Amino acid sequence: MNTKEENLYLSGEYLPVAECFYSLQGEGFHSGIAAGFVRLCGCNVHCEFCDSKNTWDISNGKTMSVEEIAEQVSEYPSENVVITGGEPLLFNLDPLCKALVAKGKKLWLETSASLPMSGKWDWVCISPKDNCPPLEENLIFADEIKLVITRRDDLAKTAFYENKTAFYFAKTGKVIRLSLQAEWSVSKEVIEMIIDFVKSRPRWALSLQTHKWLEIR
Repeated sequence: MNTKEENLYLSGEYLPVAECFYSLQGEGFHSGIAAGFVRLCGCNVHCEFCDSKNTWDISNGKTMSVEEIAEQVSEYPSENVVITGGEPLLFNLDPLCKALVAKGKKLWLETSASLPMSGKWDWVCISPKDNCPPLEENLIFADEIKLVITRRDDLAKTAFYENKTAFYFAKTGKVIRLSLQAEWSVSKEVIEMIIDFVKSRPRWALSLQTHKWLEIR
């Protein structure tokens, strides 16, 4: 961000928005449930398999106040709102959450968790990335950890998250759901491997990108 953008977005009262739209949650635990989506611009992760690279550059976003965002999202019939990106935690999300809760919305966050947490959430889905891993202190905020699988070696990461979530359960009683999702471009190559893994390690579930199969947003 340049100085002007930093000053504008620092408080979180204004955010760079790639798009707001209404659809079905396509993946993870809430797959198939109607929700509003707020996709923010700006990303510190830059995954090689990202399907929304237009969000990497913060200047691609439309500057909107959190009140404007909440007003637009309030028109969607579902009470659920997904905040995604890019990487939403680049910004202070407290004001956005406050504005959306005032409209009676339930808030779901999709994040790499590689930056400090902000906002108040009904559901947090953390999708760890190799090149910019989650801050370990953020993992306790997770309701769901979703690993994207591109090759067999990726399955080695599962042990860490099994152990970490088991520790949190023993300490707090919180159940963190674990899922594996085939990266779309190689899904035909890895899906059977994931199915076999889930059958042998039933703490994990298979996540499908149903919105891509259905060709919806």
